[in-house]
This record gives sequence, C-alpha cells and structure tokens, in this order.
Amino acid sequence: MDKKVVIIGGGIAGLFASCICATKGYETTLLSYGTGALTVAGGIIDLYGYDANGNLVLDPLAHIKTLKEPHPYAKIGVKNVELAVKAFLALTHNANYEYLGDAHSNQLVPTAIGTFKPSCLTPKTIDTSLFNQAKHICVVGFELLKDFFPNLVCENLQKIFGDTKEVSSVTIGLPLKSGVEYRDVSALDIARLLETNLGYLNFKEQLKPHVKEDTLFVLPPVLGEEPNYDLIDVLSIELSSNFVEVSAIPPSVTGLRLENLLIHEATRLGVDIVEKAKVVESDVQRRHCNEVYTYYAGRKKAYRADEFILATGGVFGGGLISKLGRMYEPIFNIEINVPQNQQDWSYPYLFTGKPQPFATYGIEVDKSLRPIDYRKNLLLDNVRIIGRGLAGYDFCFEKSGNGVAIASAFHAAMQV
Repeated sequence: MDKKVVIIGGGIAGLFASCICATKGYETTLLSYGTGALTVAGGIIDLYGYDANGNLVLDPLAHIKTLKEPHPYAKIGVKNVELAVKAFLALTHNANYEYLGDAHSNQLVPTAIGTFKPSCLTPKTIDTSLFNQAKHICVVGFELLKDFFPNLVCENLQKIFGDTKEVSSVTIGLPLKSGVEYRDVSALDIARLLETNLGYLNFKEQLKPHVKEDTLFVLPPVLGEEPNYDLIDVLSIELSSNFVEVSAIPPSVTGLRLENLLIHEATRLGVDIVEKAKVVESDVQRRHCNEVYTYYAGRKKAYRADEFILATGGVFGGGLISKLGRMYEPIFNIEINVPQNQQDWSYPYLFTGKPQPFATYGIEVDKSLRPIDYRKNLLLDNVRIIGRGLAGYDFCFEKSGNGVAIASAFHAAMQV
C-alpha cells in the first residue's frame, strides 16, 4: 500500500512539497484554504540576499554554509539546499517555464522604482543580463495603471547607468473603459488584456516608434497571466528588442504564474488538491498524529495519513497565532518559546539594520524538520514543518523567504 501524505497549506512550500511527494510515488493530498503568499511575495526565489550586517551576498550557497542553528538552512544542510534548487529548476524546465540562475549567484533584479535588489532564481521575463547588452532603455508605463511610475523608474535608472545608456519612457494607452464608476487597473488586468489579439496589437503598435538599436523595454509584470513565455518570445521577434519585467507591488503577476505552474504540475502528478479546506485540529496520540480535521459549511471531515507536512505560514498567513506574551501553532497546539514581555519582541525602531527578534519566532525543529520543544524534546514524530512557520530566520531582512520555502519543502518530502 502506498504511503499517504497530507500537506496542509497551499503556498509555494506546500505546493512544491506536494510535487516532490507525488514524484516519489506517495498518495498525496494537499489541503488548501485560501491562497498562499505568492501573489504577495512574487515569483522570484530569494535564496539569501543580505548577511547579518546588511551586506550584499554574492554567493548565497557559500554564505549558507556559514549559518548556524536554529536557522532553517543549518537544519536542512547546504547539500540539501542545493538539491532543492536543482529540483525546482528541473520542475520549471519540465513545465516549459524555465527559471534562470543557480544557487551560487545572486542576480540584481529591477524594482518598480528603478533600483535593483538581489535574487537568486528568476523567470525568463526578468533576465537581468539584458541590461548590460542594451544601449537604449525604454521604460513602459500604462495610462490607467496607478501603481507604476515610469518617470521615477527612468530617473533612477539614469542615475545608475549615467551616460553609458540612453534612458527614456513611453506611456501606453489602453482600450479599456475608465471613469469614476470603474475601478483602478492592475498589472493583472493588463496581463490578461495583452493575451488578447486586440490588446496585443494595440500594445505592439504603440511600442514600434520607440524601437532603436539594442533597445531594452522595461515594464511592470504584464507579459501574460499564464506560466509560459509565448508573449515575450513573440514580442522580442516582432520588435527586434528585449523585454524585462520589474518586481512590483501586489498583486504579483509573476507570483501568480508560479502558483499556476505549481498547481498544474501537482495536478498532473496526481496530487489531490482540496480547496477551501480549513484544518482546525488534529488527533495526536503519543506524539503521533493520526488524522487532521477540516471544517467547512458546518461539516467536519477527517484526513488520515502516515505523514503530515505543515505549510500554513507564519503570523501574517494565520499559521501562527500571536497574542499578548504568547505565540502558538493552532492545529497541533505547539507553543512557541517567546518572551512574556511583548516589548522584548522587537527593537524600538523598525528599521535597525539588523534582524528583528519577532521575525525569527517560529516552530523549533530537528534536522528532519519535526517539531521540538525548547528542551529539544520531540513533539511529533510524523509531522514536519516547512516554510514561514520555521523558527530562526528573518526572511524579510535576509531576503530568503521563498528560498527557505522550497528548501524546507524539498527536505521534508525527502524525509518522509
């Protein structure tokens, strides 16, 4: 009989873990309630961006070798982190939505304000090497898009490149209705529009007059909603130019593409994805979980398995509950060791140039990612914690969120 695995949480960690478990031949069920953080965090994989002193990390894997427990990477091990990255790259390659990069190099990814930030793995629509090849950079804005400012991007890019490159901008008119009775247009709306014949032709014709020798068009993430490169490939050929998307504020189209890709792959591999499945409690006997229970529309349902993987996120996603002087995980009732005085959870100023204590709070685990208490006693022998619920790292400061997600997901699935 196949081993049964239940994964709780439908973000990048849960989805990637489900793909790995299914690849290993396990009967895999994914319980998903709502959406994960990919549409917020974006579709790029930040493995490790900045060290404890705020210095840029050039080789993420080399720096990960220096980390000590309780950092999740130290629990997982540098070899397994590298294997996780290779597995992720293989998955995107097989799904025809190949990612660029490797675990030994940080790329400098353009942002929505014309600056650059480190990231390790990116989709082909964010090929940062194209900036070096370009003689002319044209920043593309859209008339009704409120959250992208091409003039600001232009100004900052010109400061960065100086006289070495010509920087200009263009604003594209959209065949969309506007007015007080209509909502603002988002990057997702434009991405969907560009996948239509009318939207694509309108966009291409307005760009044509701005094509020069070795032109790079820089634009918000609007090159299609689905995880494929059809739109950017056709545009590059028809306009004889290159295109780069910036990382932008939510809703993240690049994150949505990756989410769609992982859902498609998990489904193809036979994962049973149960939506609107809010897990409310578990049955644990002698440190062993027998089943978990969902509650929906007044009905309670049990899911029994041999192994469970918890990927419900941190406080932001509701995977951890924070109260005055207390933090805990609600499904398995795991208490998290935090100071009783909540003033000790953070430094007086939010931006201090070092990790905030509260950001590192989470579930302590052993090297197999099973939960342990503050005395290092094993709490559950067949439950593994992955993603943001793990203790020991400040994903925002380090720029390591999606990296820890895929590394812990891969390691947990391999430990099952």
